Amino acid sequence: MSDIETARLRLRPFTVADLDDLARLLADPAVMRYLGVEGGQTLTRAEAAAALDNMITGFRQRGFGRWAVLLKSTGRLIELCGFRLHEDTPELIYLLGTTHWGQGLAAEAAQASLRCGFAELSFERIIAFTRPANTASQSVLQKIGMRSDGEAQLQGVAVLCYELTQFEFQAAADLSELNR
Repeated sequence: MSDIETARLRLRPFTVADLDDLARLLADPAVMRYLGVEGGQTLTRAEAAAALDNMITGFRQRGFGRWAVLLKSTGRLIELCGFRLHEDTPELIYLLGTTHWGQGLAAEAAQASLRCGFAELSFERIIAFTRPANTASQSVLQKIGMRSDGEAQLQGVAVLCYELTQFEFQAAADLSELNR
């Protein structure tokens, strides 16, 4: 899978050289506040290294996964975004460093991931989950066109479910073209 470029971002597969930046991201309590079963549980450097190895291996095996998201202006890793499988359905995942919150970067990376998922990977449906208290994430998911699909419990945690089908994504893209 080739790199993905947006106006401000470059998404590329993770490499072992990304460990320092990834470990810093996963050790930030604000970034991790709504993630994991316990919410707010940060990862140690060793846990970040294991997660990185898992992401690199998974990307090689499946041909997709989570990308390292770099800010083009600095070349620095600021986010991870992409997919993992949830019960054989691609699940959109993103984590953004706090210094870049509120700039639309999470939505920019997530939108690029959706385009790749539907256009290049031919996914029929993509899902996402967020905690009810995570209004910023809900805003991102709505901004990129995902629709609310109710509530659920995942590993005992209450979540809001979102989804988007390839048909819905294409219809929105077609409508956008017509409105230009």
